[in-house]
Amino acid sequence: MSNYSIVADNICFSYKKKQALNNLSFSLNENEIIGLIGANGSGKTTFFNICNGSLIPKSGKLTILGEKPNNNIALNGELIYSNSTLTVGEHYKLKQILDFYNITYPHFDKEFANKLLDLFKLSNKSTVASLSKGKKSLLHLICALSTRAKITCLDEPFIGIDIESRKLCYEIILRDFIEYPRTFIISSHNLTEIEGLLSEIILIDDGSTIFYKDIDTVREMMFRADGDNIENYISEDIIIKKTGELGNYLIAKGSINSKLAQEMSADGFKISPVSPEDLCIYLTAKNKESDLECLWQ
Repeated sequence: MSNYSIVADNICFSYKKKQALNNLSFSLNENEIIGLIGANGSGKTTFFNICNGSLIPKSGKLTILGEKPNNNIALNGELIYSNSTLTVGEHYKLKQILDFYNITYPHFDKEFANKLLDLFKLSNKSTVASLSKGKKSLLHLICALSTRAKITCLDEPFIGIDIESRKLCYEIILRDFIEYPRTFIISSHNLTEIEGLLSEIILIDDGSTIFYKDIDTVREMMFRADGDNIENYISEDIIIKKTGELGNYLIAKGSINSKLAQEMSADGFKISPVSPEDLCIYLTAKNKESDLECLWQ
């Protein structure tokens, strides 16, 4: 029996002439908290919509828990897709929203959902229309977590939520994952903030997979060297060199313990690991050689 929760096999999808997914492939491990990372337009939401059955791939194959997601009623109860921009009945009270989820999802924990409403000071007598953008995001997140669905897809779930509440959300997700292991896939523009939640990262760009690795491996994929005379260093592992008024540095493949990093450290360079967020930016930036110094010349 497969230990993969989701298998994407060369999935392609396009909106008219725009290619949204281009042979997207990976096999996601079960019971992990996975970050789905990519710039706007990289294909994250399209992938989620294929997972929830809203879209059908033009080619390729997607299986979730060994099943195809399209028109699969049994699977729908085991997968939740949450996006803070999803439309829900504005005139409904929060109590009614919970009742709907309770009917739709077999593992929905209504008591837990009400506890979360209380924690975030959301009255179940309030209407959806009365909530601020951040409170609506919290409502979507509360409902998604309370489904305890085997596959929980959270698409930019923290938009509009204040920092104190976001930190609470991170703790709740991690604690509930420990209590009820399942597969979380979380997309976010703030990888640094959610990094502590994640066990694995998928990076996609232009609808294709750049990598799918565990978080510890990602933390050791690149290093930064700050110092003068960086032009003296030539290596196929160097991907960026920058010189200017803000300092001179280079970015190279490898950990801080790599041969190149150790050589540069011995020559007086300050060596530091590249964060997962910065690494993703370096790997997907469209203008890797852009020089901002030209703006002041």
